Amino acid sequence: MLGELSYEGMLRPEPVGEADPAGFQDWRLALTSGAEYRFAARRGAFESWAVREGTALRDGQPADDPRALVVDARAELGLTGLRLADVLAELTATVANEATRIAAAPSAAELSEMDYDTADGKLTGHPRLVLNKGRVGFSGADRARYAPEAGTTFALPWVAVRREHAAFRCTDDLTEESLLAEELGGRLAEFRSRLDDPGDFTLVPVHPWQLDEILGTLYAAELATGVVIPVGESGDHYRPHQTIRTLANASHPTRRDVKTAVSVRNTLVYRGLASAATLAAPQVTTWLRTVHAGDELLRERYRFDLLGEVASVSVRHPLFGAIDELPYRFHETLGALWRDPIRAQLAPGERAVSFAALPYRGEDGSVLARLVRTSGMDPDAWLGRVLDLLLTPLLHWLLEHGVGFCPHGQNLILVTDADGVPLRVAIKDFAQGVDLLDEELPAYALLGADAKADMLRWPAHLLVQSLFSSVFAGQLRFLAEIADAELDYARPRLWARVREIVGAYRDTHPETAARFDACGLFAPDVERVTLNREHLAGQGFDKVERDDEFDVRHGRARNPLAGPDSGGAW
Repeated sequence: MLGELSYEGMLRPEPVGEADPAGFQDWRLALTSGAEYRFAARRGAFESWAVREGTALRDGQPADDPRALVVDARAELGLTGLRLADVLAELTATVANEATRIAAAPSAAELSEMDYDTADGKLTGHPRLVLNKGRVGFSGADRARYAPEAGTTFALPWVAVRREHAAFRCTDDLTEESLLAEELGGRLAEFRSRLDDPGDFTLVPVHPWQLDEILGTLYAAELATGVVIPVGESGDHYRPHQTIRTLANASHPTRRDVKTAVSVRNTLVYRGLASAATLAAPQVTTWLRTVHAGDELLRERYRFDLLGEVASVSVRHPLFGAIDELPYRFHETLGALWRDPIRAQLAPGERAVSFAALPYRGEDGSVLARLVRTSGMDPDAWLGRVLDLLLTPLLHWLLEHGVGFCPHGQNLILVTDADGVPLRVAIKDFAQGVDLLDEELPAYALLGADAKADMLRWPAHLLVQSLFSSVFAGQLRFLAEIADAELDYARPRLWARVREIVGAYRDTHPETAARFDACGLFAPDVERVTLNREHLAGQGFDKVERDDEFDVRHGRARNPLAGPDSGGAW
């Protein structure tokens, strides 16, 4: 909290004394409330703070309750009344959820050897957002049943919805019948036997929490009149990912992940499923696959995997769905996406590690350091290879094809061999995580009309935030600190490698140089993305459009891609 809220300019600590040879120095934070915090930290890339664990003091005593900082700094954070109460409640839930995780936390060695889906339940949450596990709407019992850190699995209820209120989409190699048969097996006939006229209904999987909390209330009339009919539970059990609403099939590993609507507020938004984006997802997947298949760099040289969203279903509520001015969460209550699972993409001996797992620390250090050591590669070779496998395809998608993904740690997967040698990178989350440039590119001519109408368009200097916010500031600044501390790999060397890879792309792809320059990848400074400012303000939770009026940029920070820091921070 001290590091990230200072990084976003909400807290303004002052240096005390001189820095030690590693760059750490003492900082003093004097607050309007009269409380004083002291901690040791050093500045990092994007002018961030890396706080040394265990050094934070509040009025001379160990600072052991993050809620106290919110109360102490409420004037600086702009929190009063109901908003202060809401933040404290969400922070308390975050700490409680994190305590559950810590109670059964594996070592880095154990985590790095777990299968991808099991490991996802052991991770620590969004590295930049303070309130990263609030899950507003979950009770304590819900946490024990449905939170990833609980380690539980559960069956999925299914409902039948009259076709005039539901829409189904899939890629050309599937049909509604084949998708349901593959996912349900013998349960499909069983479900349909409970309907008098099964051809008039679309089958929809529902998260158990959503069935109880949302269908049982907002859909009470539809349940009473037979517009929506519960038909039973899946025979398969599912394991929740960090996102809560994405569920991995724990019973049949070859069956797809299912992304469900869950009207819980977690981090910046309610986790429902927007109808237009959900229905466009298979078309987006088809387009991305087509572009990928025609591009030798993506297909052969880097084998950049796309975990496609191959089918989707969305339900329009008969009453709420017709009232446009309602907040978005009332329009995102019932639907599902089926996604290709990473476990089905792995060859024998290959392992999948979430990029969100790389900074995970156990008593034996980080997963990042563990993989480097087991690979037998020196840190420079291992990190250089991972950075190339990650950055070059993302740059190519952005600059050659005008595609900006949402490549934060949860959406990126590193595939290694059994020893941890990096092989390739995979990416997921296309329905609401792929945006386009505000110009026409050849690849866009292949995009289906529904997807093209739904996808957001941005000028180059804003679409490149998909890299700056999600990768450079969102992941690499943290990994640089870990590599320095555990692998004796100096932070400036990591950023030099980043500059080499990004510069090499420009040099070898002169046809995209104008677009590269418009993105400002080597600009002296960049806009600072400040997710906690938006979250603590709390003004976007009940807006009509989920993506409207996000105010997540505040101020500017020096760009580590522009050149090395004279002080050695990058």
